[in-house]
Amino acid sequence: MIEGAGGGPVGVVDIGSNSIRLVVFDAPKRAPQPVFNEKILCGLGRGLQRSGELDAAGVVLALDNLQRFAGLARAMGVRDLSFIATAAVRDARNGPEFVRAAQARVGARIDVLSGADEARLAALGVAAGIPDADGLAGDLGGGSLELVRISGAKVGEHATLPLGPLRLRDIDSRDKVREIVDAQIGRLDWLGEVRGKCFYAVGGAWRALARVHMAQVDYPLHVIHHYTLKRARAEEFCDLVAGLSRESLERVPDLSRKRIDTLPLAALVLSRVLRQARPAELVFAATGLREGCIHSKLSPAERRRDPLIEPGVIVAS
Repeated sequence: MIEGAGGGPVGVVDIGSNSIRLVVFDAPKRAPQPVFNEKILCGLGRGLQRSGELDAAGVVLALDNLQRFAGLARAMGVRDLSFIATAAVRDARNGPEFVRAAQARVGARIDVLSGADEARLAALGVAAGIPDADGLAGDLGGGSLELVRISGAKVGEHATLPLGPLRLRDIDSRDKVREIVDAQIGRLDWLGEVRGKCFYAVGGAWRALARVHMAQVDYPLHVIHHYTLKRARAEEFCDLVAGLSRESLERVPDLSRKRIDTLPLAALVLSRVLRQARPAELVFAATGLREGCIHSKLSPAERRRDPLIEPGVIVAS
């Protein structure tokens, strides 16, 4: 348990189904300030639904960059570096083999999160950035969707669903994708408890959706954290993006080329969640799993501090 803000920078390496990312924060405190943030799109979970294994080219790219991330963190004087892996590594047959190879490269332990742990840390990350959050938090990665009931810093019911865009893209029919998403979400009988509250969207694909919407409406402040849409407007926008062709998406400014293939599926999943959970508003959160990892290590007294009066509040994506 980390007791305060001293001791220098800390970091998290997040090994996801689509990307790996290194984030270094200035100190382990209630409102840590990111001082370094680099992402590499490796696509470890590409083809996982079909093959049952991590993508071979993605493994090579991930191992090389994990070694580089570890070296960067050492050069920056990071005293506490956490390596966490999520759905793709957790589910792949060759996941344990990848973990062994990665640990040898970085010289540190890699924790493969369970679905429950991934949901809990994502919810803690939302609470770290939005202390009065009340409703449903959803973290969409390349391989899975974590849904978790959240009320302040209290984490309630949660579920991990195999609805990441890298899994769904292997399904040819969009109608079949919609049926699968609806069936997975529909089995969560506790979703009714969040009706009329807020849905907090976490994850790179959903943040990309927020950027597209900002561009569409010419929103003057390009800050993703707490960007809010009424549910009806959010559903309409998600349905629009879900139906866009690759050619149309290529004309969207500031949209990563590597997001183009998965963005319509991310929009479809969000649309179906909103229709079944029926929140009053969609709120995009810039804080999530990585911030939750830092938050989880703080002492109870440090967690209770108000981030709005602490230095280094996270306000950007």
